Amino acid sequence: MKKLLTLLSICILTLSCQKDSVEIIPNVRFTAEINLDNPQYSGSNPFIVLPGGTNQHVGIKGVVVYELSRSDYYAFDLMCTHQHEKTTPYFVQIVKPGDIVLKCPECGSEYNVAVEYGSVVKGPAKWPLKRYQTSVSNNILRIWN
Repeated sequence: MKKLLTLLSICILTLSCQKDSVEIIPNVRFTAEINLDNPQYSGSNPFIVLPGGTNQHVGIKGVVVYELSRSDYYAFDLMCTHQHEKTTPYFVQIVKPGDIVLKCPECGSEYNVAVEYGSVVKGPAKWPLKRYQTSVSNNILRIWN
């Protein structure tokens, strides 16, 4: 009986020590530099940066960038946090130019990119968009993880 209780206690302790949180969006290391004078990015807020050219890796498959001021930006991954467990992830999109709420075409989740955490406006997503670090120097926006 004592052995059974000891074994049961070990099992309970082992199971209770498992990681509480799930990594929603995979952690991908990258650094991207965006020339803010480029017509592709100037004049649009928010704007999307996709991988390509000198920026081979930008988030999972791109980021959305929101300009708070000429020196302060938010950058979020485009991957929908609701669809993270699927083998084919879905990516949020800008519905109308200048709109700060992005929408997942698959699940309908909506995210506000004009706030610090890319918060969920409408579910079924429960987690905000993954945010990346940003800095600006000489009109070059640097985004990294």
